[in-house]
Amino acid sequence: MKRIYTFLLVALPFLISAQGINFFEGSFEEAKLEAQKQEKLIFVDCYTTWCGPCKMMTRDIFPNEAVGKFYNKNFIAMKLDMEKEAGMRFGKDYPVSAYPTIYFLDEQGEIIQKVVGAKRVEEFIAVGEGIMKKNDRTEIFASQYEEGNRDFGFILKYTKELNKVGKSSIGLANSYLKEKPSITDEQKATLLLEAASEADSKLFDQLINMKTHAIKASSEEYYYQKVLAACNKTIDKAIEYEYDELLQEGIEKMKTAYPSKASAFEHKSLMKYAKAFQNYDEWAKHAKKYFKKSGKNYETYSTLIADVQGFYRKNEDAKKDMFKWYDQLLKCEECGEKEFLNYAQLLFENGEKIKALEIANTLLDKTKTEGKNTKTVERFIKYLESHS
Repeated sequence: MKRIYTFLLVALPFLISAQGINFFEGSFEEAKLEAQKQEKLIFVDCYTTWCGPCKMMTRDIFPNEAVGKFYNKNFIAMKLDMEKEAGMRFGKDYPVSAYPTIYFLDEQGEIIQKVVGAKRVEEFIAVGEGIMKKNDRTEIFASQYEEGNRDFGFILKYTKELNKVGKSSIGLANSYLKEKPSITDEQKATLLLEAASEADSKLFDQLINMKTHAIKASSEEYYYQKVLAACNKTIDKAIEYEYDELLQEGIEKMKTAYPSKASAFEHKSLMKYAKAFQNYDEWAKHAKKYFKKSGKNYETYSTLIADVQGFYRKNEDAKKDMFKWYDQLLKCEECGEKEFLNYAQLLFENGEKIKALEIANTLLDKTKTEGKNTKTVERFIKYLESHS
């Protein structure tokens, strides 16, 4: 029975709003084509259905929000059951002797690194970061740039390569544009979309001024994704340097560039800033404003619960707020098993064993109604009953 409890603790903390890895559904050959198209690397999770560590990765690591954010940005991800046809076919060229094995490949399918064994969240992200650095080709581009290559296609590719390995491309783009190259407005906007990675930069201001061209060169969705990412990057810098003025600059740039999302962004940024310096009163003030702006829905409750995790163990007001939001979250149709189990687990830890059982039994009824497997919920209920 003790093993079951450990399982649930591993699932914590807060899988509520996690957006994990998006796994590619096609064949390996199609994955390579997609990697070439998106200019990404590939990682292949080689697993079996009976492998315990494989199940842990699938259950706890791949769904993690931070893992998903990193790997979706940089990799085309695949999962292959090595005892099925596609997995056995893959295994002929990429041997696997232990599980899980993860192959990191370039877009042509060439091996960058083979990693064996399960990893925790921080380890798994660190492995991916190491792969990106290992595949760093920027020195090749730097040499060609120094030799005078100013072809627009080359500059754009160089910019993307710098971004891939976490190096700033702002200096490159600034130097290139100062030379006043003979490029179209759409080409310039395309370069700005890739290089204007921080809102507190002249490149970002140029991008906003070229909004029409940027959308024409890509799409409205992609343009706003870049705007949001740049504004978030500036907020992160403000936190890193504890710089209030930079925080306000990021918020103001969002108001100019993305007014329809600016209010929610402002409150979330101020919440993020307050949380970084463990100021719950300030965080709660902006959380209330965020709640009023965003409304009573699954996304709002999920965001608040995920965000308050930095406070709830040390602050009674934070704990009360969290439980209040959980009560509302479970009423949302989108709410699933993990949310119910997380809340029941927290209630149990807080000594509210009767309410924990009520939540778990509500989930059991819901799971039965939906025709899903009830084994995990039933095991958890038995554990609660044995410790009540």
